[in-house]
Amino acid sequence: MNLSYLRYVSEVEKTGSITRAAQNLYMGQPNLSRAIKDLEQEIGITIFKRTARGVETTRKGAEFLSYANTILSQIDELESLYSPKTDRALRLNLSVPRATYISVAFTEFITGLDPKEQMDIRFKETNSMAAANDVSGGESDLGVIRIQNLYEPYFVSYLKDLKLQYESLWEFTMTLLMSKEHPLAALGDVPYHKLGGYTEIVHGDYQVPSLSFSEIAHGAGLDCAERRIYVYERGSQFDLLQRVPGTFMWVSHIPEDVLEKNGLVLRPCSLSKLVNKDLLIWRKGHVFTPLENQFIKKLRQACEIQKSLI
Repeated sequence: MNLSYLRYVSEVEKTGSITRAAQNLYMGQPNLSRAIKDLEQEIGITIFKRTARGVETTRKGAEFLSYANTILSQIDELESLYSPKTDRALRLNLSVPRATYISVAFTEFITGLDPKEQMDIRFKETNSMAAANDVSGGESDLGVIRIQNLYEPYFVSYLKDLKLQYESLWEFTMTLLMSKEHPLAALGDVPYHKLGGYTEIVHGDYQVPSLSFSEIAHGAGLDCAERRIYVYERGSQFDLLQRVPGTFMWVSHIPEDVLEKNGLVLRPCSLSKLVNKDLLIWRKGHVFTPLENQFIKKLRQACEIQKSLI
């Protein structure tokens, strides 16, 4: 079935006239009439009947046109989604870890854009392996991955295989995040064994090599049963930390205003000596756009602020 024929009969239905439809389609009326006749012969029904006022759809024709218009609408949507973009919309796709300092940098980046400009920006929070694959496959323009320094050679090799380049943003040790009302919040430094019996909140899709504390130092394991809640959204982690007594998380540094807003505190742990690193990644040969450079500038500024607070 010729797709153009569907557009022809759809236009005739809209105008109620073969003459006006032919004008709108920039074609001769005899050619349009012939195309409609060919389509009717192909599908075995009469779509239009002639009247003194022009043409009207038959019962079977109305049924056929209902399907035809749905198909045309879906085709138009596909063309809109996947045709080359020639507009001047601000476009940026990012894949990053669930880190508050990054989301703060992103919000500052967004608020700095011209509010009158059209935007098509995607901000995806995910694990490091997924972020690397997103950037490698073209799903994201830029990414940030979080690794432990112990596994840096593994990741450097992995990024090379994916034809990705990288730059270190900052290094840090993980710290404990908990409610101001947590029983351990009053301690200046939380001994690891004190966490026994409390509930740890963990990102459920954290799929990169890492060591648990019991593997870092002899005797670091907890004597009681482990208690964990796996989450996939940062919003839910804040709700749990605020509302469920005794919950905690291992996190990178969080801006003070975010802590105050959510009634949370950061507490160091003397066993937390394993160094972590956040890396900015991009495809080999990628040329940064002005918009990407704006985001990277905000990201680097946020990292410098976090470094100064440690």
